[in-house]
Amino acid sequence: MKATRTCGECGIPLGVASTMTWNPNGTISQKDDPRHRMIFFECDNLDRLWTRLSELLGVTHEHIWEIVVMSKSRATRAFLYRTLPWYVNFLARMRGYRIMISSIEAQGLVMGYGKITVGGQYPARGRPERITVFVEDPYSLPLFCGDFKGAAEVAERRAASVSQQALDSRRFQVDVTMKGEHMEEESFKVEDGLAYKSGDVEFTPCPTCGTPLELKQFSWDLESGLVKDTVSGRRLAFFGTVSMRAVFDELVRELGERVVEAIIEVERENALEAMSVEEAKGGLEGLRSLAAVRGLGLLTSLDIDASGMNLIMSNPSIPEYIVGLGLGIFELVTGRRGRSEWRIEADGDLVVDITPES
Repeated sequence: MKATRTCGECGIPLGVASTMTWNPNGTISQKDDPRHRMIFFECDNLDRLWTRLSELLGVTHEHIWEIVVMSKSRATRAFLYRTLPWYVNFLARMRGYRIMISSIEAQGLVMGYGKITVGGQYPARGRPERITVFVEDPYSLPLFCGDFKGAAEVAERRAASVSQQALDSRRFQVDVTMKGEHMEEESFKVEDGLAYKSGDVEFTPCPTCGTPLELKQFSWDLESGLVKDTVSGRRLAFFGTVSMRAVFDELVRELGERVVEAIIEVERENALEAMSVEEAKGGLEGLRSLAAVRGLGLLTSLDIDASGMNLIMSNPSIPEYIVGLGLGIFELVTGRRGRSEWRIEADGDLVVDITPES
């Protein structure tokens, strides 16, 4: 099956239908690896996140990018190590990496990662020392670099370095250079053994491919690799929660707990920039649907008025994102900036309380 073929009934790419499951508990999981949770989330502000974190934390932009690339590559290695068929590696070594990268190109178009094209492998046959790809309109340049680095390391079982250069405002060259040292099996493992609560979200399945018909709100440009919300015009992409968690956890490990508040603040800013007042005023049902179709979690309770806001979410994808979104929603609805207190309950529920700033 070609990933970029579309369903004749709903128009969703078959590469989505064959790999993703929308669950009634507000999560999206990969069919080949149900432990691997995905979110389908707005990505226009992803690279702004890294820039703003460097500003808020007083750390160089280059250092933040280095942490993002290294953390993302570890998560990508773990996922591909579990799921990549053995014959893909075999064909890559026998016939060169073009065949493997071609499959990445197609999947990238479906996942909203932008347009990926093969540059070359050096030497042209056998085990490479350097691999080049070009990417146009990447969903996030450092996350893409981490993906590419991790994929090469899984295929070669060798450590790699990655570099990138801008060719113009939209197109980038990314080079992965293999190193000599062999990577042990432990290098390909990331803990992600989370248990999720059940839920009651009901999607309407396409009678042909089975994907939720709610996805018809989004359009796939399979020439450019861009996915957009037809109502808001915002761009989205699929990415794994484990990879984002790995990035955030490494930032906290190195720079301290102040990273958490910085992420929340940037996501508040992003919500104010991206969301409309009408979306923010969607109430429990509107925001519950918005969150579930994106795999953010299951919104079970929402109360909001001028005096404050309380929300409870089961199976929250990335709690810092949800808290930041909550602050943005409160500000859009009431016109007042809020401050938040939040906690994760013993059963995993996220509880957020927001009160107006005095």
